[in-house]
Amino acid sequence: MVRTISLGLVGAVVTAWFAMGLFSQFQRQMVFPGPEGVTEPLLHDVAAQVGATELRIPTDDGETLYGWHRAAIWSGPRRVVLYFHGNASSLVAQLELQNLLLSEGWDFVGIHYRGYPGSTGLPSEPGLHKDAMAAWNWVTNELGIEPDHVVIHGRSLGGGVAVQLAAHVNPGALVLESTFTSIVDLAKEHYRWLPVGRVLEHRFMTRDFADRLSCPLLVAHGASDSIIDVHHGKELARLFRADQYIEVPRVDHNDMLLVGLIATRYLDFLESVVPAAQQ
Repeated sequence: MVRTISLGLVGAVVTAWFAMGLFSQFQRQMVFPGPEGVTEPLLHDVAAQVGATELRIPTDDGETLYGWHRAAIWSGPRRVVLYFHGNASSLVAQLELQNLLLSEGWDFVGIHYRGYPGSTGLPSEPGLHKDAMAAWNWVTNELGIEPDHVVIHGRSLGGGVAVQLAAHVNPGALVLESTFTSIVDLAKEHYRWLPVGRVLEHRFMTRDFADRLSCPLLVAHGASDSIIDVHHGKELARLFRADQYIEVPRVDHNDMLLVGLIATRYLDFLESVVPAAQQ
């Protein structure tokens, strides 16, 4: 009996270490899976259909990012939403949100992270933060938008990108949609039987920036989110002392959150930070 228990314990330890090795080896693919079925020809076709200007933005470490600029018809100084997508998403997945913003006088600028369709390189946490800064520099320098007329919007993984950028550049406002407190926290919830905190390379410690953010903040989360549980959104709203927290019943992670019943609340927040009266 003792021998059986000992062998079982050894087997469990070996299995756990093997699983940890696989987790460590494949975590890039797990954190940055990329969008399925999105190709450069598709991006070109859709950009032409919606009237998006295709961007090629250089980063300070030699990569080139693919992106879109969609300009609203607006007579006064531009207002821009700089958007960072989720880890399995792309620009073509957010057309409804883009159209909503354009209809209310907001330009849309979005990029694909390094390693994603149209962009060079391999994704990593440090790399994505460089990508975000390159996108910000394009908006404020090449497009010539005043920082307080730029709202940074990050969804899911993009929230982890957006919050660190906002902490460094102080935009007009920040929107965190369906975002985690950190990937470490999220991984521990999904892989409770593994000590994943020890091997995670891409950690995105969003919650650690709570004391470094000074711009207005909106946090939005679906109450039925099965990938990033709603408690992450609640905790971010608490830690960051969010100006607004929106929780939407019966909305899962991949459902459209801010273009449905609460679109008006999203737009009202944008209007409160960069009002049209300034135009």
